[in-house]
Amino acid sequence: MASLAIHPPPGAGTAASFNDHNQGGDTSPPIHNSNVVVFEQTINVDEDVIDFFDTRFKSREDLANIKSVLQEQIAIGDELNHKLEESKKKTAQALKMAHNVSKASLDDLQNLESSALDLEEQMEHSEAFASGKNRRDQRSLIEELSDLQSRVQALEDAKRYILIVSRSQKLISEARELLATSAIKALVPYTSLAELSQSVKETFGGNNTKLEAFMAASVDSLLQELKASSAKKFQASLDAIGWPKAIPDGFALSKEHQINVETAFKELLLLQEPTFGPLDRSGNNPYPPLLTIEQMVAPLILRFRYHFEGKRPTNRLDKPEWYLTHILELIKEHSAFLQNFVQRIVQDTEYREYDAKNDFIRLLLSAVERKIRNSVPEMLSSPEMLSHAIHETLRFDNTLRESELYIPPGQMSEWQGTVQVYLGNRSWLKTWLRVEKEFAVARYSQIMDDEDAWQPAYESLGEKEFVMPTKSAEKLMDLLEIVTKRYRPLTILEHRTFLLDIQLDILIAYHRHIRGLVDQYESMTYSFVRVMPGAASAEELASMGVEGLRNLCQWLSSVEYVSSTLNDWSEDIFFLELYKEISERTQKVVNPMHSENEDSEAEDEPDKELDENGTIFDESIQGFTKLSKRIQDLIIRNITKEVFSSMKPYVSLDDVSPELYQPLNILTRSFEFLATTLPTKHFTNLYRQISFEMQDYFWQRVIMKNSFSELGGLQFARDIRIGLWGAGRRWIKKAENYHRKLRDACILLSLQSAKANSPPPPPQLTFNQDVVMKQPVYAKRTLAQIMAVLFDEDLAPGVVRVKLDEIGVMHLGVADARDVIRRRVECWR
Repeated sequence: MASLAIHPPPGAGTAASFNDHNQGGDTSPPIHNSNVVVFEQTINVDEDVIDFFDTRFKSREDLANIKSVLQEQIAIGDELNHKLEESKKKTAQALKMAHNVSKASLDDLQNLESSALDLEEQMEHSEAFASGKNRRDQRSLIEELSDLQSRVQALEDAKRYILIVSRSQKLISEARELLATSAIKALVPYTSLAELSQSVKETFGGNNTKLEAFMAASVDSLLQELKASSAKKFQASLDAIGWPKAIPDGFALSKEHQINVETAFKELLLLQEPTFGPLDRSGNNPYPPLLTIEQMVAPLILRFRYHFEGKRPTNRLDKPEWYLTHILELIKEHSAFLQNFVQRIVQDTEYREYDAKNDFIRLLLSAVERKIRNSVPEMLSSPEMLSHAIHETLRFDNTLRESELYIPPGQMSEWQGTVQVYLGNRSWLKTWLRVEKEFAVARYSQIMDDEDAWQPAYESLGEKEFVMPTKSAEKLMDLLEIVTKRYRPLTILEHRTFLLDIQLDILIAYHRHIRGLVDQYESMTYSFVRVMPGAASAEELASMGVEGLRNLCQWLSSVEYVSSTLNDWSEDIFFLELYKEISERTQKVVNPMHSENEDSEAEDEPDKELDENGTIFDESIQGFTKLSKRIQDLIIRNITKEVFSSMKPYVSLDDVSPELYQPLNILTRSFEFLATTLPTKHFTNLYRQISFEMQDYFWQRVIMKNSFSELGGLQFARDIRIGLWGAGRRWIKKAENYHRKLRDACILLSLQSAKANSPPPPPQLTFNQDVVMKQPVYAKRTLAQIMAVLFDEDLAPGVVRVKLDEIGVMHLGVADARDVIRRRVECWR
């Protein structure tokens, strides 16, 4: 039989050592050791044939199968010949490879020999350098070593560069192959490529910008291919359901369509993080848009630009409400599909924090913001058009906040609105604010120029509990309310406070205007130059009496209406929050009515710190309240001055009362006018103040300046009871309660002139009980009896007080009671 001997091919050992030497380099093709097997055979054909026949044909019957055996052997022979040919080819290749390896090894040996000679030479130079014999060659040797090091480093970098590029190309090819079957599987090599790119960036740190740029471009290019593939599938699923037409309910779609949309939606979202990076959930920055929603919005934005950025009739610069309304309609049409169907898919992904509808709105708003930026330059030549556009945008933003509850996904702070496109540009902002101020000032001028500015705004309010506003006051507050509505949706404090300043400036102007009228009125009616009544001019006379009261009441109504409205506004949640925001930003505020208040300090007064419980309009209200008090004082002075002037004949005579008719008539007409002009609260307050003035006048000019007999005292008491109090009972039920000091004086002045030891008269009605019934019945004492009590120094003050209370004198002190008693002519006779 055959004998087998195995011999290594020539040069096999050298090739193996070379291959081991290059194990660190991946750029060279792998070289495998191949052992060539040589068969040395001594074949004896006769013996082999005999052995074969002995084995296969043991009897004559077996010879019948000789033909099939022959065919089998022929087939085996053919197969052996085929293997022989293959073996020859492999042997030739192995020999050729061995030859190449041997040649390479020989070259390496030659290179090593050359390197050894170079090394020997370098060693000789090094010895010379070390011994200091060849100083001149020291520098050249260092330069050569540095050059060699640089070259080695360059070769290393090139080697790494080639390895990285080769690796990246392999990953790209692998991703493309997998993309045809599964986008999810294609992400694996893409992720490896992205990690490799990041590793290159961290390793080179900008020192190899070309390689970094190449890797970044490779990653981005592959990502775009993945996105394009997934987007194509997603678009096909959207086309199948008819998007972007409105879909009332996504669950009304067929099951197949639902599955296709959901599958493609989730597949495209797999590329969300590679596109935008990991989702930052810690900050207040809005999340990046979802790729799926972005693709869904794309055709809607294209349609928007077609209608509102081209030459279509719908693109009107003066009609911003058209494109804003279009956006609101799109949101309304697609809300159900987004909230019910799409949101359910989003909830089933890692991006469940997203609100699909809000993300949809956010992407639509990008088209609105683009439209605004392109439109404003053309609007600057027409500031009114710019102002109109901003107002419409504010309304649009407010609708999104309140009706759609919109806030960009991921944003925690208040959404500032698309209006910030306008207001974020300082030049555009200044233009708008100038227009707003000019509008407010012009409107204010129109209000004040109206001839009927101080006439009542209504014929009757039907209720005397409310201030009857004048036309100027009502129109003024309407103007301020318009300004408020315009800046209420603003979110930036700077913008709000500027428009708030416009309101305060108008309030100051109105306050100054009324104060000027009051100053003029006061100078005409109370001039120190005019010493005789006959010296008054016709204009001055017109300012007196009811006509004078009419002017004062009109100004008072205006001031009170503004003050009342500002009080109501101060409780509005918007102004409360605005005040809180201002107080948090600054600790001081200048009094906006500072220069308008006559009671204010010098202008260098330190700024007043904000009251944490204060309101925006506190200072304005304070200014109008002081002006209101001043006008009410003038009303009181107007009435009392005229009444007191007409009472001179009454004061100069002892017991004559007809002279009181004219003063009471003036007083009654004045009260009548006030009662029909002012609310009950204001009338009552003025009645009280006027009553105090009247009481003081009677006390000082009548009681303390005259002497009274018993009949004179009774007449004086009757004048007060029927005249003064009777005039007031038409509007005040108990008018005497506003003249308590005067009432007690009337009791003392009307005491009977009997002797001190006379029996007291029987109890009877007090002097004013014939008019007001069910009053207490007081004890009756004579003048002498009361004098005995008042001037007895041995009596305790408490005892004297009790005796005075018995006769109804309850509000005069002992000293005042003595002064009144002394006005009786019978005293001390």
